Amino acid sequence: MVVLVTEKLDPATSSTCQIIELPVSRRPDSATSEIEGFEVLAPIARGGMGGVYLGSDRRSGEKVALKLLDPRYARSEDIVARLFAEERISAAVHHDNLLEVRGCGYTTANIPYLVLEYLDGENLGELAERGRMEIDAIIGICTQIGHGLEALHAAGIVHCDVKPDNIFVLYEDGYGGWPRVKVIDYGVSQFVSEIVPNEATIAGTPACMAPEQWLGAPCTKSDVYGFGCMMFELLTGDSVFAGSLPEMMLAHTRNHPPRASWLRSDCPTELERLILRMLAKDPGLRPTMTEVVDQLAELLGHRLEIAKTG
Repeated sequence: MVVLVTEKLDPATSSTCQIIELPVSRRPDSATSEIEGFEVLAPIARGGMGGVYLGSDRRSGEKVALKLLDPRYARSEDIVARLFAEERISAAVHHDNLLEVRGCGYTTANIPYLVLEYLDGENLGELAERGRMEIDAIIGICTQIGHGLEALHAAGIVHCDVKPDNIFVLYEDGYGGWPRVKVIDYGVSQFVSEIVPNEATIAGTPACMAPEQWLGAPCTKSDVYGFGCMMFELLTGDSVFAGSLPEMMLAHTRNHPPRASWLRSDCPTELERLILRMLAKDPGLRPTMTEVVDQLAELLGHRLEIAKTG
């Protein structure tokens, strides 16, 4: 669930906020599915804003993914703008660990859509739900995620919604022999230069939102916090904080996070310390994404070396 808040929140009060949980979209009808230059073949995934479909480029025959907005939201200026902003963000940065958005437009039925590179695999959330992941696999996969987020930050972009469901695991080798991954879904991402502190729309997934993000002041360190929440969840199977929306808001802004080793005894001390630094309430106390990547790579290299000699 992604929340959008239309008024400034005060963690000290019980301020209400507008929660938008868009219903699951349906396969487009014949009129909606008419996209110039492409053929819609089959549904791939469904989400709140719309659906993703397997498509084919009529000229080259290449497979693509087509992200169509649900028709009921086609007249919402804010939602359409968020969809098309994904193409603008993708055009600003290219990296092997970031999803490529290749174009956007309207169908013959005036439904907004994006053309995405086709990815063969599954999202990290689905993979993690099948069972506890190995420590080395988590570190290898997260190192790649960090590289992708590092590239976004270097381009002046905050993802704002780092979570397992927004990481795609491909059926091909990546860093250290672990599956290659892509950071996906730029639906609530923002350019740092366009963020007006304390006036920005509060958007993200409550379980992974940094304290400053709840107050409408996201920054690149907000992604570091969300990334720390995600790593904690991959390690333990639990969210850092849970509960109702107000309870999570208060916990993220006030409460000390639990230690991963409390729920997983084989969690490396170095990894636990890194996650706790990433979950600092003060963004200035968190490491940069580059520092996170460097520590993850160093930790994985050390563990692999021990495995070889042991």
